[in-house]
Amino acid sequence: MRKLAFLTATALAVLAGSPAAAEDYTYLIADRASGTMKVTQQGQERSVAYSYNDRGRGHELKQIFRISSSGLLESTSVTGVDYLKVPVDEAFAVKEGKASWTSRVDAGSVPAKGAFYIAHQRTPEHWAALARALRAAPGQSLDLLPTGRARLRRHGDLEVSGDGGAREKVTLYAIEGVGVGATPVWLDSDGELFFTGASWAATVRKGFEKAAATLLAEQGKFLSAALADAAKTTGRRPATALLIRNANLFDAKSTSMRAGTSVLIRGNRIEAVGLDGAITVPAGAEIIDAGGKSLLPGLWDMHVHVGQDWAGLVYLGAGVTSVRDLAGDTDELMARRKRFDSGELVGPRVFMAGFIDGSGPMAGPSKVLAGTPEEIVRHVNRYADLGYEQIKLYSSLKPELVPVAAKAAHARGMRVSGHIPAGMIAADALKAGFDEIQHANFVMLNFFPEVAAETHSMKRLTVPAERGAGLDLQSPEVRSFIAELKAKDIVVDPTLSIFEVQFTAGPKDPTPGLMPVLHRLPPLMARGAYGNGMAAGEAQLAQYRASWKKMVAMVGELHRAGVRLVPGSDGFPGFTLHRELELWAEAGIPNLDILRAATLGAASVNKHDKELGSIEAGKLADLVLVDGDPSKAISDVRKTQLVIKDGVIFDSEALYAQVGIRP
Repeated sequence: MRKLAFLTATALAVLAGSPAAAEDYTYLIADRASGTMKVTQQGQERSVAYSYNDRGRGHELKQIFRISSSGLLESTSVTGVDYLKVPVDEAFAVKEGKASWTSRVDAGSVPAKGAFYIAHQRTPEHWAALARALRAAPGQSLDLLPTGRARLRRHGDLEVSGDGGAREKVTLYAIEGVGVGATPVWLDSDGELFFTGASWAATVRKGFEKAAATLLAEQGKFLSAALADAAKTTGRRPATALLIRNANLFDAKSTSMRAGTSVLIRGNRIEAVGLDGAITVPAGAEIIDAGGKSLLPGLWDMHVHVGQDWAGLVYLGAGVTSVRDLAGDTDELMARRKRFDSGELVGPRVFMAGFIDGSGPMAGPSKVLAGTPEEIVRHVNRYADLGYEQIKLYSSLKPELVPVAAKAAHARGMRVSGHIPAGMIAADALKAGFDEIQHANFVMLNFFPEVAAETHSMKRLTVPAERGAGLDLQSPEVRSFIAELKAKDIVVDPTLSIFEVQFTAGPKDPTPGLMPVLHRLPPLMARGAYGNGMAAGEAQLAQYRASWKKMVAMVGELHRAGVRLVPGSDGFPGFTLHRELELWAEAGIPNLDILRAATLGAASVNKHDKELGSIEAGKLADLVLVDGDPSKAISDVRKTQLVIKDGVIFDSEALYAQVGIRP
């Protein structure tokens, strides 16, 4: 029996005065130890100390639980700082028949009726506590507070090895109803947390860090098996041919809309495009009348991290048929892409960029680290051999290795992009061989060279937020740099949507990109969309919002100067890209130019414009039918009805329903 075995009420009473028992855990980021969690039990009180460092970000939390004999929370408190270092002070308690809570984002009080409270900010132990409560609940299902209902599914057992010959039998459970997709939790034979997380970040019992890969592989099989059924039921390929007629077609080559247009698709290719009535319809062809709705080339998201299988359904549901992954685990990403391409899983086309960083406390979430020219050349060549098309360099890489990486990548026909490594400004990166810059904050940081040495830390976010408002976009310094970007044909991937929430969201404000769909998301996920900004007070929030406006204005200036922009979300699949396009419109970029950037422009940057990016005869059949006209109202891209990827037809709402997103 483990020393932290789940205790019955009787045993707790006996142990009320006994010494504390403790269990230690390691927090892994990309297989590297980056933090710790300690769970201590004394009497009826369980205390959790949890902290980690993710490039200067990361939770530092203390959570205290009291659990009833039925496994429900009697009380919990959470204090410390959240991922962006904003103070946390949350509490929940059941007293006199009332369940009450206060958090940074909400407060409430309801009759206590056997529901389990989910803290807004929480430690991984919270999921284990919920899993234990669900195991004991009738039908393994419970109402949740503030809202929602969770279910538990047991997958199976596995025996794993740890340091010193230690062995442990563990069981995989999947908690459903708390988010999009299931939340996997591994418990030991006593019901204690053993492992939870994904390849990007995970918490594992100390001494069993080497077992993490085995556990991830096993839970991946379980989660994929559930989603494989969706692939069998949600998509269909016409038996002979498909004609879409009466469409308002976006012509990405001419950057214009063409009303009354028909498109003939046979297999996975577009066979003909022409005016209604001008195309000969093959016998037995399926016909879809678009009813004047807009028909777009499949959208591209140029900044994603496809870390979960369920993301594929959401991308396609949102009309995103192609994505560029900029930091995925190589083995996992390539396997997932293969399943998307084969149709075993539903998902977009995935184009891969290989991630390389330097070592150190601010290293990014990657197993691929380089400290010498030989190492970086070896990594570049390995990525090229695996079919990667681009290299993404990161913030802790030594500046002197950037030109080495660029030379090696360019020799293999690969593009080079990334964060600007600490010790450099963007202008230095251009000289060293960058073809593209990720994130608008690094463009702004070009004009604050005095902090260049620290831009692998939180300062890459806080300095633009604190000082960006004072940047004069018409100054000679700024105009000269924008002209250099244009002259060198440097692409910028601004990811405005992530800075919008970080710079502008107060504690009661939801993530703006998810605001239009909050009512469709699982309730607890919708609650988690609140309180994700960086500002700690009203004065700071006002300053950050002023800097945000300047960042948006800068993106508009880049476009007007002819700098190539590509839309990337770096956030929740699909819906965040929609928000990115809306923000470009707020920056003053014409809607038709936005649509071109999200289709043919992105395909061109990725050198796949001969096959993708526009609706033309001979090209691959990736199209999106939208109920509206995004050339007039860019937000209409959210109104996706049908998505065609590689000639297979999907209903958008059916895809969303597979992962719990409501109509």
